[in-house]
Amino acid sequence: MGIQYENAPITEALIDIRVELLPTSKLPILEGLHGLVSGQYPEKQQRLYVQGEFSFGAASSQAHPIGFTFRTKDGKQIFQARLDGFTFSRLRPYGNWAELRDQAKELWHLYRTAIGAPKIVRIAVRYINQINIINQDRIDYKDYFLTSPEVSPTLPQELAGFFMQLRIPQPEFGGMLILTQSADVPASPEPHAVILDLDMIKEDPQFSSDDEVWCMLDKLRSKKNEFFEGCITDKTRALFGERRNY
Repeated sequence: MGIQYENAPITEALIDIRVELLPTSKLPILEGLHGLVSGQYPEKQQRLYVQGEFSFGAASSQAHPIGFTFRTKDGKQIFQARLDGFTFSRLRPYGNWAELRDQAKELWHLYRTAIGAPKIVRIAVRYINQINIINQDRIDYKDYFLTSPEVSPTLPQELAGFFMQLRIPQPEFGGMLILTQSADVPASPEPHAVILDLDMIKEDPQFSSDDEVWCMLDKLRSKKNEFFEGCITDKTRALFGERRNY
């Protein structure tokens, strides 16, 4: 069962599948994927990996091609085909998990077929939420979030912003939740925008079929929902409008 809000705060949702690094000879094959998806993803852009070096007090960097990004005309859906893996993301407005998963599954099949059967080294489901709290000059984050920065009582209590990241092991399935929460306090009357980023990761998975991959991604997404609800209060839920279960 899932929960869907009338005004969900999701700004980006993505599915990421990392593979053992492919040789650079595969780059033309990855670029060739554009011919298969150009009807829906007409925009193509090369992705670069920037590698830095530091020696004798001087810094330098080099950019190497690592893959390609294909976008829909409106820029809302993004397909990345890289030497180190595959990513599919959807920007706001977000539909639902079934739509995201099914589109990703179709594109993953194209990627996997093009490069052979790669060894998967990491999978992840990530949702980035922007939660706007309006019409308040000052807020107590504890009213809206069950996980929030704790300031020593001996320090001034007013915050101009914060950045907090927690890494929470998931022994149930050998995974990790990376929870990132941040905020910058704007000038009034702009809303307070709090970013709540939930990245559910499973590293070094042992899959014998694609069905197992997508079964685990479904599980990661379900855990993401559980943790999202565990981060917020009813006061926050009220910001999202009507809620329904499905």
